[in-house]
Formats: sequence, structure tokens, C-alpha cells
Amino acid sequence: MEERGLILVNTGNGKGKTTAALGVVLRAVGQGFKVLILQFIKSGNGYGELAGLAKLGDQVEIRSMGKGFIYYNRNEVGEAELARHKEAA
Repeated sequence: MEERGLILVNTGNGKGKTTAALGVVLRAVGQGFKVLILQFIKSGNGYGELAGLAKLGDQVEIRSMGKGFIYYNRNEVGEAELARHKEAA
């Protein structure tokens, strides 16, 4: 049987995305799968869920690629600078 991976993307405003993803992670690890978590906004510092996942050993790999949450006021930041930040993200 051919091995295949699965990609899940959780997006949207508000809470619940990480919690939903962690539920899927626990189910996958329980079935013997290895899991890679990519976080594009969170910086990877100070999140309790990361400490908990680290206890699962090498079954779960986490890559946090963000610098944390960044908010801009269009009245204070020019459109060119906003475009530069979006491109860098």
C-alpha cells in the first residue's frame, strides 16, 4: 500500500485553531504517525502547548516561523512599508 501524508490547515480569526490542531496531533501520535507542525505567526516562545508537545519525543516536530503578532495602523505606516512587511512574512 502506498504511504501518503496528510496536510491540514487551520485558519481564521479568534481562538481554537491551535486546540483543534493539537487534538489531531494527539490522535495521529496515538496511531503511530509522525507529525510536523508549522506555525506561521507564533514565535515559538512561551507557549505551554509547545512544552507539552516536547514531551512526546521525536514523534512531533514543531517549526515556529513567526515573530509573534504584529499589528499595523494604516494611518501611521505607509503602504510601501506594509507591502514590505507582507512580503517578508
